[in-house]
Amino acid sequence: MAQTPLTAETIAATQTTFREANERIEAAADEMGLVGPIPFICECADATCLEIVRLTMLQYEEVREHPRRFFSVAEHDTAAVAAGASEVAFVSLHQVLVDKIGVAGEIAEHHHDDQLA
Repeated sequence: MAQTPLTAETIAATQTTFREANERIEAAADEMGLVGPIPFICECADATCLEIVRLTMLQYEEVREHPRRFFSVAEHDTAAVAAGASEVAFVSLHQVLVDKIGVAGEIAEHHHDDQLA
């Protein structure tokens, strides 16, 4: 089976889908009053990824303050960076924050604005 090439558009679509799922996780965690690190879904470019990134609500909200920013498990950023859709904003032992650039950044920002409307 042929694999779909990673374009800025497919990367942005995949990561936006993960972001939408994480927004639902955040809402459920908030509703339940959970404290401490919460398991969110890795927001990498791999549509089949099932890895977990644990963030506090504060950390999650800080990421979401930037419409073009996404988080992933360490080393899951390489495909999006190699495709020219992201640049690394921050690296830690367990996670990477990337900012979408170019077309992928425009798509991410547009989707973010649509959610606020």
